[in-house]
Amino acid sequence: MKQETTPTRIHFHFDPACPLAWRTALWIREARAVRPIDITWRFFSLEVVNRKEGVVPDYQQDGSWVAQRTLALVRRQYGNKAVERLYLTLGAARHGRKEDIRQADGVREAVKRAELDPGLVDAALADESTIQDVLNDHEEAVRRYKAFGVPTIAIEGLDVGFYGPIIQDVPRGEDAGEWWDYTAWAPRQPNLFELKRDRASGQWGPIAE
Repeated sequence: MKQETTPTRIHFHFDPACPLAWRTALWIREARAVRPIDITWRFFSLEVVNRKEGVVPDYQQDGSWVAQRTLALVRRQYGNKAVERLYLTLGAARHGRKEDIRQADGVREAVKRAELDPGLVDAALADESTIQDVLNDHEEAVRRYKAFGVPTIAIEGLDVGFYGPIIQDVPRGEDAGEWWDYTAWAPRQPNLFELKRDRASGQWGPIAE
């Protein structure tokens, strides 16, 4: 498999509540250490996907809206790297220590661990434009890539996004790089649409960084 030598820019759509996206996010960071990958973190709402018709959403209680709205404000004020930092602390809390990040208190603790101002949580919830920031990313993924879940990864320059890879254990070092080589190859193949196997036999326990 030929390795890329020029940076590959990707958009990584995630919902901080999703354990599958969390594993994939840990892997892509490992791959970035050994391959030239530039990651832009983008939002996606599983609450929107799973919302029943006629239900009025509560953007301060439902799903991971508190976390996502806070992430949106962090992106606006501090940029992409700060989003990654907060996503890491949210993910470690939810998927490593099994803490509740659905409510403001849990998100506030993650913000503190990311060495950001905990006042960002209340500011994000008071600013309704943070809802639209999340929806904009979500709707773009649905429109451009027909996204239906996370993780969804899109390579800049290709109008193709893909769901996955879904992994049980996080590849490290060069192994992570080889996973990326094959993953980046797949969306460049116009004749390849889907490759999937049942994951019922996998072990999906808590996982931290």
